[in-house]
Amino acid sequence: MELIILIPAVVCCVVIARDSIRSALINVYLPSVLLLPQFFELRFPHLPPITFAAAAILPLGLALCFTELRHWRFDWMDLLVVLFAVSAAVSEGLSSVLADGSWVRLFTSPAEKLHTNLGNGVFLLAAGVTTIILPYMLGKLLIEQGQYRGQPVRKAILQRLVVLLGFVATLSLFDFLTGTSSWQLVFKHLFPGQPLAWPMQVRWGLGRIAGPYAHAILAGMIFLIGLTYCIWLRRFAPEWGNRKLINGLPFTPRGMVLFAIVAGLLMTQSRGPWLGVVLAVVFFALMRTLPVSKATAVFLVIIGVLLVAGYFLGKAYTNAPPGQATSEEQSSAIYRRDLVHNYIPAVLARKAFGWGITTRPTMAGQESIDNEYLVLAVTQGFTGLFLFLAIVGGCAARLLWLSARSISIEDHGLVFAHLAVLIGLMTALATVYLGEQAFLLFFLILGWVQGMNPARVSTRSLPAMAPRFEFRRVLT
Repeated sequence: MELIILIPAVVCCVVIARDSIRSALINVYLPSVLLLPQFFELRFPHLPPITFAAAAILPLGLALCFTELRHWRFDWMDLLVVLFAVSAAVSEGLSSVLADGSWVRLFTSPAEKLHTNLGNGVFLLAAGVTTIILPYMLGKLLIEQGQYRGQPVRKAILQRLVVLLGFVATLSLFDFLTGTSSWQLVFKHLFPGQPLAWPMQVRWGLGRIAGPYAHAILAGMIFLIGLTYCIWLRRFAPEWGNRKLINGLPFTPRGMVLFAIVAGLLMTQSRGPWLGVVLAVVFFALMRTLPVSKATAVFLVIIGVLLVAGYFLGKAYTNAPPGQATSEEQSSAIYRRDLVHNYIPAVLARKAFGWGITTRPTMAGQESIDNEYLVLAVTQGFTGLFLFLAIVGGCAARLLWLSARSISIEDHGLVFAHLAVLIGLMTALATVYLGEQAFLLFFLILGWVQGMNPARVSTRSLPAMAPRFEFRRVLT
């Protein structure tokens, strides 16, 4: 039964042969990422595990090398992305044998222990190719170039993305009302031998929907991405989905998709993504009224003030022992407060490359590290954390540079949409790890940003202010 994971690979090959690589990206890879859970795997002896998304992207990556790689232009972000993937593999491969600094133990450690470490490192490097490097390459080479059925690929891929997310949100209404994951009910029968490591959570008496994305906060991050790009589509693809479904009633596909995505974001009941949306709205408001440099400076000051205020308010809110919390929300906040304190000794014990993913210690019984920055520091050391922050900072710097250029209104709008996504994700990552489909989409978008090279236009044709992304405007 697990062989069904190979279906996306077969379909992808057929689509590439009969249509194009961009069609395979839109019609096979994106549905494989957004509709199918990635926590089920197909394992062949002595080979890395394969997920639905990995099965879809391997033929895409091979076709990409033969058809599009000649258009590649190397830049420094490419190196950071590759080093980040390699860093995870190195941290895993050397986690037990070399991470303590005794490099001579490479030759004196027990052979079985060394073999296991290096084998896991190789598997993690293979996973890095399918989850980091290839999505980044697809985003950089395919989205900003070429056409798909008479329209730019950027619009086609975003239309498919938001429609799929609207579909996921609609199906997840059952999960929200019952507190039961319909996705797990279906897929556990297809993979009976694999355990379900992501139990459905309930908050305020209602289910926290996770869809096929494993966890409610990860689902919230993905709906945040969809909401941002759906707003961009409503302004810059006015013809998309504007046909009324019923004459005389104001129901259109685009309106229903937007409503479903907003509902999906709310049904996750995840405060991290909600805060990310708020900060993105604040950033847009500043961009509408101030030049880019001043808006960025003011936004950083606001972030600093919020961090200080959040520290003192959070300290007061979590001023209780873990067993004496008065609510599930307070218990969750206390858990995250204790994470940093409990895991700092582990970070300091192996500063360079960390403990690896499969061999990291569990401190004070806290198995789940609900903070991506802390996860990186523990598993990949300061090397992995620095590389990730450099990738995020480089992406933000490029977007701000593009926003200050004389480019078209549509390109400006897309730049601000990418910035909103980045702000939202980086905010939410303080409450969850970057995993599952959110990880794949992050590197796909990162490659997309690096592939953007909008032509300059006359300053006379530019608006005086940044394009507006107002919820009041799009929901009416």
